[in-house]
Amino acid sequence: MFDEAWLEDLRIQTLHCRERAPWLGGDLQTVAHRITYRDRPIPGIETPMQFPLRDGSGDIMTGTLHDPGKGGPLVILLHGVAGCEDSIYIKESARHLVEQGRRVLRLNHRGAGSSLASCSVTYQCAGTAEIIDVLDTLPDGLTGQGIFLCGFSMGGTILLNMLAELGRDLRICGAMTVSAPLDLIASSSRMNRRRNLIYQKALLGTLMGLERKLRASGRLLDENPLPRPRSLLEYDELFTAPRHGYANAADYYRRASPFPRLQHVKVPVVMLHAENDPWITSDPYRRLDEFGRSNFRVLLTPYGGHVGFHFRGRPRPFFLDVLTHTLGEIGG
Repeated sequence: MFDEAWLEDLRIQTLHCRERAPWLGGDLQTVAHRITYRDRPIPGIETPMQFPLRDGSGDIMTGTLHDPGKGGPLVILLHGVAGCEDSIYIKESARHLVEQGRRVLRLNHRGAGSSLASCSVTYQCAGTAEIIDVLDTLPDGLTGQGIFLCGFSMGGTILLNMLAELGRDLRICGAMTVSAPLDLIASSSRMNRRRNLIYQKALLGTLMGLERKLRASGRLLDENPLPRPRSLLEYDELFTAPRHGYANAADYYRRASPFPRLQHVKVPVVMLHAENDPWITSDPYRRLDEFGRSNFRVLLTPYGGHVGFHFRGRPRPFFLDVLTHTLGEIGG
């Protein structure tokens, strides 16, 4: 499934990656893009897209298509928790790919970004049905040369769960994840450490803003006072679990973790993760060999933080270089 020479080259690059000053340590790697990012327009024409969901809710997901007109597989970018199609790493990835002539869809998860105006609930890690609805809705003209999906953080978790559910889908030529939590119980334990209070406060601010907008719109009917969670664990306990049919947050984490079902994934997948990610534990990545599957390749770097990967001698995040190489190898 993978060319071994290509993989060896990527492994060597991964081993020789070193943090670029002043972004030293997992925390600075994680926040660097917020400090250094310059919002430059993505070249070409942007086409807003809508994807009505088939669950009878009337919800509609949204996204933005960039098509330079040069063909090739459609690359779908999936954002993480509290993100949207305008998240910095999504726009940076889209711009990089479009400049290479790639077709890109920046997708908003259910209730995120512009889809908040047309959805009654927000997304969750096992929310695979809505992504499958999107794939089934896309016109053949966009998907005729294949689909490649790249999921960042929680978007990678959703992606892996979907790939396990689909099994072998001839439309999908490959996938990549960046800093994706594979074991939600372990990741929750890591994220809820005292050192991560600042991260949690920032993420909760965004998530609770979405909750207030949902209530104000009248699409989410709940007459009870809006709870005020103090952590992401409490948010999942109060909102995510009951909203999506889980007994509690622990039940949600157990049932929505992709690690136990990765053996059902049939397409080639490249997984990039950093050992010093302050949010997501790397332990499950070290255990992937126990599946004995040739369609998974794990690139575990010592540095990089969470969706950071700002390394010496590289003008852009390393995940963009890996994405470029992976698309060239398995995406055509």
